[in-house]
Amino acid sequence: MELKEHKIKRWTGTYKGVDFEINNWQTPPNIIKPNEKDCWTYYIYLHLDRIPEENKPNSYWLKGRKDRNRVYYDYYKHDVMTDLDWHGGLTWYSKEHGFDGSGKVIKIGCDYSHLWDEGEYYDLDIVKNDCKRTIEKFLKKVPNYKYWCCGNGKLYGIEEGLIIENQFHSKEYWFDKDWFKEMWEKTAIP
Repeated sequence: MELKEHKIKRWTGTYKGVDFEINNWQTPPNIIKPNEKDCWTYYIYLHLDRIPEENKPNSYWLKGRKDRNRVYYDYYKHDVMTDLDWHGGLTWYSKEHGFDGSGKVIKIGCDYSHLWDEGEYYDLDIVKNDCKRTIEKFLKKVPNYKYWCCGNGKLYGIEEGLIIENQFHSKEYWFDKDWFKEMWEKTAIP
């Protein structure tokens, strides 16, 4: 049995209610490339129950087609997923949850391993900003994406609560707390 150690650095978080993941690793030198290569990817996770009906949430749950014992998804045909300002285009689609009755979640993303990336320098800040731009573009296309309340676990529109330290707090759940009332009044539009 041969074991290979994978030294992947992974950062996860939430930006404007959308979960994301950034990965970085080094590929070892080989005959063609004598130096290690720095590789980057980023992904966003879309919870289909948070996508309003008018944005066709079921269209994101793609039907697979089997070819030589692998399943492929034609994600490049989905007009919203492909038009989110990905670095070099959308290159990843996977179904993460939604089997046996759980809520459907997909993972979509891109990589920095294109021919035009050769010799270019990327770091966490660059990739993080690209990821933020992708999320912002998604939220423009799906402006009523629901937010998960960290207090009661229910879903709400952005107007029904506040994002505090990158977590959504619904007015319904948190309004009896003085600190929330104070923040709500500060952000209220007259």
